[in-house]
Amino acid sequence: MNMTNKNGLILKSPKLNGAIVESILLLLSIKEYFILDLLSELKKRLPYFKSQKFKKYLVYLVDYELISYNGQRRIYQIEYNGHDLFNKISIERKRVNMTNSEEISITIEREYK
Repeated sequence: MNMTNKNGLILKSPKLNGAIVESILLLLSIKEYFILDLLSELKKRLPYFKSQKFKKYLVYLVDYELISYNGQRRIYQIEYNGHDLFNKISIERKRVNMTNSEEISITIEREYK
């Protein structure tokens, strides 16, 4: 269950699949993508990935300022925090000697003051 503040903004995300988050961040660290191109590239990397989850992941990643959407150009791009999370996932995979991030769950929390 998601917790929301008085404005309806999400305070805590559900557990997100590390491989999906890592793949989205990796792709966007290489270049900006239109939504359908990003989905197509993601499906190449993760054949098991269901399209229905895609928009949910984009909403969470945008809401937590890991990626952004430029409505005028209609593209997604990675943000500074996204680069930071991508690096943390890579470090964690190396620390526990994982070949991929399938076993990593990501829950993002935000503190409101």
